[in-house]
Amino acid sequence: MRVAILADIHGNLPACEAVLEDIARVAPDYVVAAGDLALRGAHPRETVELLFDRCDAILMGNTDCYLAGHYLGGAYRERDHWKTELLQWTRDQLGDPWLKKLGALPFSVRYSPRRGQDLFVCHANPRNLEDSLDPTLDENTVRRYFQNLDAAACAFGHLHFPYRRRVGRLLIADVASAGIPRDGDLRPAYGVFTFTPKGWRVQIRRVRYPVRKATQALTARRVPGGPLLIHKLVEARYRHHKALMEAARRHSGLPPPSPVLRPPPGSGLPHTPPPLELPLVVPPLLKQAVGDENHSAPSEETPPPLSTLTDLDG
Repeated sequence: MRVAILADIHGNLPACEAVLEDIARVAPDYVVAAGDLALRGAHPRETVELLFDRCDAILMGNTDCYLAGHYLGGAYRERDHWKTELLQWTRDQLGDPWLKKLGALPFSVRYSPRRGQDLFVCHANPRNLEDSLDPTLDENTVRRYFQNLDAAACAFGHLHFPYRRRVGRLLIADVASAGIPRDGDLRPAYGVFTFTPKGWRVQIRRVRYPVRKATQALTARRVPGGPLLIHKLVEARYRHHKALMEAARRHSGLPPPSPVLRPPPGSGLPHTPPPLELPLVVPPLLKQAVGDENHSAPSEETPPPLSTLTDLDG
């Protein structure tokens, strides 16, 4: 059995189309969209229509709940915040029939190739739609989210930072984001879980897409907060990127980045640059992906405490 899972598409239609094209080539048995389908992108309705047409199962994410009116989180609760205007704009684009469908989406789905070998798919974690399973979390904290889960593997999104990890015998993987990646790679990510005689295995796949088309649409359609949404899309990383990347490498069994060894002065030996630090794939050059020489790669900053991360409300 093979299951493809994309999550956190966020109304980025060009990215969604590219991911679904790649999924068609992989030809899995099932395709799952694991929540956060529409909010923050220029084409919320078109993206939702495409996902409902192509996916075997569609799950609820936290921003889908916001759109449906179940509850609000983060800055979407603030009356004068730009995200409140974005929320209303997206609701207007979707219309009542689609909002009702989003509000009726299930929390999770299971696939059972064999007894005791279930794959459990959800948006953020098996308990709720808001807590992100950060790769820097300690083992005991992570175990609390899975202590009552009867499954051999779990796929989720929400953090927009793909990685895989073992929690005891349980394989877990963040497969997002298919719309707004935040791991330093502009290419959308999704996951393919394959059941083998040795259990579940997961592959994180990356797909190229026309980033400029997505950013131009945010401007052309006058999406509220467009300039900031474009910045987040092109920045493609969190402020504590280094800590996340180091933890992701450790869980994937990859060694830490090698130290930079410079040849002594006057030796005439060329200097070999250090290897890239991404654990799963080699990222494309930011300039090539965006197609604009005025965009430069985000600079490294001293990472703040992880508790200061406030952008996970979508």
